[in-house]
Amino acid sequence: MSTQGTEGYGLAELVERSGVPVRTIRYYQSEGLLAKPEKRGRDAVYSDEHVERLSLIAELRDRGLTLGAIRDLVATDRPTRTVAEWLGVDATLKAPWSDDKPRLLDRHELNALVGKRRSGLVAELIDSGYVRPGEGDTWVVPSPGLLELALQLHDAGIDIELSGRLRDLLRRRLARAVDDSVALLLERAGSGFAGRATAEDLALAIAALRPIARETTSLILAQEVERSLRELLEQGPARLSKRRRVRS
Repeated sequence: MSTQGTEGYGLAELVERSGVPVRTIRYYQSEGLLAKPEKRGRDAVYSDEHVERLSLIAELRDRGLTLGAIRDLVATDRPTRTVAEWLGVDATLKAPWSDDKPRLLDRHELNALVGKRRSGLVAELIDSGYVRPGEGDTWVVPSPGLLELALQLHDAGIDIELSGRLRDLLRRRLARAVDDSVALLLERAGSGFAGRATAEDLALAIAALRPIARETTSLILAQEVERSLRELLEQGPARLSKRRRVRS
């Protein structure tokens, strides 16, 4: 291994330069993530390449990759290119699909958001997870969009607890549908999706998929609500009254 024009340095200096403990360095070597040092007589000599590899491993671990996944990336003939391609894909897949981000509110902002609605509503919003206590006299709103919808439903006569249960039900069912959809895309990768796409090609495909996926989900949900309500009405007033008695 080249020492890139330097005379190299020992293990203690590698620890100092990289900030990685000796035990971790040796573990990475045993797992094939880090090359063994050169031997010069009885001395083990490390180079800048070792420092760069340790820095890369740290960055990839911060991005959530397992050591096994990192090994696959750095074990190629051209690890720099492979990692660069992966980081491009990583950035594409992590791009947000919604502008709805958590907000931190103080008591005055929270009261202004709730407005002149009845007392006790903030407590119900907390119980249903629309609002969470933060540090000090602050409040975290995980999803301002869902909170606004919950308040609209409340104004229409659907209580906060019920809208929270509906939200959780939809999230559970949609999460399963999304997981299955992603699995299908991965299964068809190279045959109907992605193929030999570069990170740029994949970014373009995802950008096209993002608004279409949102619109498709909205349309299918609306169609299924129509179907369910139509079937309920077809059962007649007696069946509807029976359901209401059972659930009351």
